[in-house]
Amino acid sequence: MSTLKVDSIGKTSGKTQDTMAGMCKAWVNFDGTATDAAARGSFNNSSMTDNTGGDYTITLSNGVDSTNNIVASGLCTDDVTANDHMANISFKRQSSGNSPFTTTTVKVIVNFDGQTTSPIDMDFVTVAIHGDLA
Repeated sequence: MSTLKVDSIGKTSGKTQDTMAGMCKAWVNFDGTATDAAARGSFNNSSMTDNTGGDYTITLSNGVDSTNNIVASGLCTDDVTANDHMANISFKRQSSGNSPFTTTTVKVIVNFDGQTTSPIDMDFVTVAIHGDLA
């Protein structure tokens, strides 16, 4: 088996592209209602912690180089009484005034879709993390 290693790749016409820029550096799909919050599937994810209802910490296996170079996004759904509710994922600050990110963790909080003002555990949570690896 051969391995192809490149730092950039070019088109026959146009600019050269950095092969690592913009690629997802970590992602996870997990059941936020499970007591152990085990991943259904993941990449560069060592664990998820269910801190309290709808409040999760995602820990990366390999960290990013700076909290200023991290972008995360996500989505979640829940099947509460078969109504297929959706929720918004927000990023929770690590502590007052601090970033929701460290170089190895991302804190997310799930806000239910108008049914309650309190965060709630969701059964389908996905988060994608972009940045430069350390």
